[in-house]
Amino acid sequence: MIKFMRNIYLFFVTYFYRFLTFILPIFIRKKNAQDGILFLENFPIESSGYQYRAGKWKNMFEQNNFRCEVVTIKEDKNEFELLFNNSLQFNLKSMHKKFRHCLYARRFKTVIVRRELLLYNDYGNLFMDKFLLKIHNNVILDFDDDIAAAKQQPRKIKSFYGKILQENGNKFNDSLRLYKRFIVGSKYLKERVLQENKTISEHNILIIPTCVDYDKYPAKTYNFDKEHIFTFGWIGGNQNYHLLQGIIPVLNNLSKDHKFKLLVIGGKKFETQANFEIDFRKWGLNTEIKDLMDIDIGLMPLINNDVSKGKCGFKLIQYMGLGIVAIATNITVNGDIIKNEENSYLVNNENSNWYDVLEKVMNNKENFIILGKMARKTIFERYSFSANINKYIDFLCA
Repeated sequence: MIKFMRNIYLFFVTYFYRFLTFILPIFIRKKNAQDGILFLENFPIESSGYQYRAGKWKNMFEQNNFRCEVVTIKEDKNEFELLFNNSLQFNLKSMHKKFRHCLYARRFKTVIVRRELLLYNDYGNLFMDKFLLKIHNNVILDFDDDIAAAKQQPRKIKSFYGKILQENGNKFNDSLRLYKRFIVGSKYLKERVLQENKTISEHNILIIPTCVDYDKYPAKTYNFDKEHIFTFGWIGGNQNYHLLQGIIPVLNNLSKDHKFKLLVIGGKKFETQANFEIDFRKWGLNTEIKDLMDIDIGLMPLINNDVSKGKCGFKLIQYMGLGIVAIATNITVNGDIIKNEENSYLVNNENSNWYDVLEKVMNNKENFIILGKMARKTIFERYSFSANINKYIDFLCA
C-alpha cells in the first residue's frame, strides 16, 4: 500500500511538471543571454564527474574571461547520498531543481547538460529536455560514457505503472536524436551520436577527453629499494569492481612468483579472494592525488562489450598524467592513449594475455622511469585542460 501511494504521488508530480513544461513555452519567448556558460550537473561537488567535466572547466573558462556557473541537485556529498537513498524524494527533488535550472538557463548564452538532464529518471519521455530546448537556443549535451549501454537500453517497458508514466526504455538514444550539439569524450562516442542522429554533421560534435590538471603536481618517483613492496593500483567506482575482479585470478597466479600488493581506491570496500595484500582506500577529492602516487603500475582491465567501448580511458589519464606507468585492455580509446611499450602497456586479448604482460612488467622495472616520463608527456600534450581549452572555447563561440 505504501509503495502504491508513493507511485501515485510521483505520478501526479510528474504530470504536474509535464503540464508546466508544455504550457510555459507558449508564454516564454525562446531566448538566451549575450554571454555566460551554465553547466547543468547532477552530482555533488566532491565527485569525479562534477570536477573533471564541469567544475575544473568552469575555472578554466573564468580564467579566459567567461562568465560561468555550475548548478546541481545537491552540492554536498553527504546530502546527495542521503537524498539518493530515497528514490521518491530524489526524483521529486531533481524534477523541482531541474525545472528551476531550465528557467535559470535563459540568463546564459550557452547551456551544457551533463550526461542527462533528469538523473536516474526515465519517466515522462524526455519532457524536461524538450522544455529546455524550447526555451533556449544553444543547449549542448556532454557525456563521456555510453549511457545507453550502461543502462542496457533499449529495453521494453512492461509494467503498467511505467507505461502510464511514459517511462522511456530507450531514453539515452532518444536524447541523442533530440539534441543538436554535443561534447563527447571519445571518437567512439562521436560515432554513436552520428549513428543515432542523422540530422547533424561532425561540426556539431566536439571531442573533449576527460582532462586533468596535474602539471601542478610532481611526477611519480619510482622506488627500487629492496624493502619497497611493488604496488599495482586501480581507481574507480563500485559499479566497475567486476572489471577489477576479472583479473584477480591472474594476479593470484602472478603472486606465486612475485611479491606485490594491490591498492584499490574506490567507494565501498573492495572484497575478494586474493593471495596477496589488498590496500583499500576510500576515494576522496582531497586524498585522490596522494593515494594515486602510491601506485607503481596502474591497471585498467576491460571486457569487450559496448559498455567498455564507451569508456574514455580516464583511469589511464589519471595514472599517466602523474607519470605512473599503466597496463590496460586494448579497447577503443585505450589504444589511442597508450603507445604500447613506449608510454605504457596494452593487453590485446583480455584476460588471456594479462599474465604475460604483468610478468613482463614486473621483470622490467628499470624501464619505468622512461615510460613514466613519456606517459606524462602524452597526457600533458593531448589530455590536459590547457591542451583542450582553445578548441573548447572555439566550439562554444561558433
